[in-house]
Amino acid sequence: MHESNNSSRRWIILGAYTLVALSSQAIWLNFSGIAVPQVETIYRVNVSEIGYLAAFWPLIFIPLSIPTGILVDRIGFKKVVSIGALIIAFFSWMRLFAGRDFLMLVVFQSLAGIGQPFVFNGISKIAGTWFPAGEQAVATGVGTLGQILGMIVALIVAPLMVPLSSFSELRENMIVFSLIATVAFVLFFTIAKENNSFVPSSDKNLVNEIRGLLNIRNIIILMALFFIGVGIFSGLAQWIESMLASRGVSSLTGGIIAASMLISGIAGMIIIPYFADKKSMLKQFVQINSIIAAIFLLLFAFTANIAIYFVIAIVIGFFLLSLAPIGLQLSLETAGEKRSGTSASLIWLASQVGALFLILIMGDLGPVTFTVSGVFFPQWFLTMLVVAVLTFVAFGLSFFIKSTREPRGKTVIDTK
Repeated sequence: MHESNNSSRRWIILGAYTLVALSSQAIWLNFSGIAVPQVETIYRVNVSEIGYLAAFWPLIFIPLSIPTGILVDRIGFKKVVSIGALIIAFFSWMRLFAGRDFLMLVVFQSLAGIGQPFVFNGISKIAGTWFPAGEQAVATGVGTLGQILGMIVALIVAPLMVPLSSFSELRENMIVFSLIATVAFVLFFTIAKENNSFVPSSDKNLVNEIRGLLNIRNIIILMALFFIGVGIFSGLAQWIESMLASRGVSSLTGGIIAASMLISGIAGMIIIPYFADKKSMLKQFVQINSIIAAIFLLLFAFTANIAIYFVIAIVIGFFLLSLAPIGLQLSLETAGEKRSGTSASLIWLASQVGALFLILIMGDLGPVTFTVSGVFFPQWFLTMLVVAVLTFVAFGLSFFIKSTREPRGKTVIDTK
């Protein structure tokens, strides 16, 4: 039984975790919104080189995902997330010592990325040990939306603080973001604690533990869904403004459309998991969300007016991003509390591989134009057609998920 049922402490702990997740993403994308002309001018580098400041984070995440997930199951979420938050905060401050040396800035920025998998893999354990059934999906949604809030902070606050190519303003911005990361670490380390229901994993054979999870159908399907879903979202976040610019939409309007997608995603990550959890319809909402996202991604392939682009972006954000907390909840209920960290690490691993793969594929396909039977298809049409097809594939895969609950909320014992 969760002691959290009669305590509000669980929400305070979750709030502290959400702030850590926010700070992680804010540090990751600290320079993305000010790449051109600010960072380009200050460090005298090109756009491709600036990309290194963010590109190494998912590369670092991939080899560390499973080890950190296992650590969560072995020693608990507090120690693991605290380590991650400390790493992010420490190296965010170290960036200041790089001065105008861009290579050193890339090194310290990348080292901060070591903390990200420590942070991400903790949310399922927090939800599983601190929250009762009926609140776990919402708790996961609140924790993961911190990632989206961090992206918004980075993409909005940094340009406001560094409107010109000023090194002093850039340093001030890095100081503010480092303060956020430090406060997040201190609050989480001070507030967080393990629930009495936490039982450390006793499986000493790591290979068998991972192999056992990979033999569960739901885990494999969820890995595929996160590969597709997170990959598509990451690709959209990277390329949506370029896509809209090729269709005559100004950079300012394109940025607002991209922001509307993120904001609607925040709403979706709370609303959809709430109803999915209360109605015990996790699988059904995966299916509903997938088909709606697929249809609107397909619509995004066609040229439209600005109002329609706004509607499409809002719908995609709402239904695509809300799949993440539902998927993590399915993972938690499939693997159980004792293995929730490891199962989450496998899913996050797949998501990061998908992000790298689809960002590259979408970028390569973006400039492609072609004509079929006299009909001209512009840039980014093929890209959006491909991601729409992938989302339809995800919709098909969702039918093979084995429900973890009966309609009235009873747990299904056999999840293999």
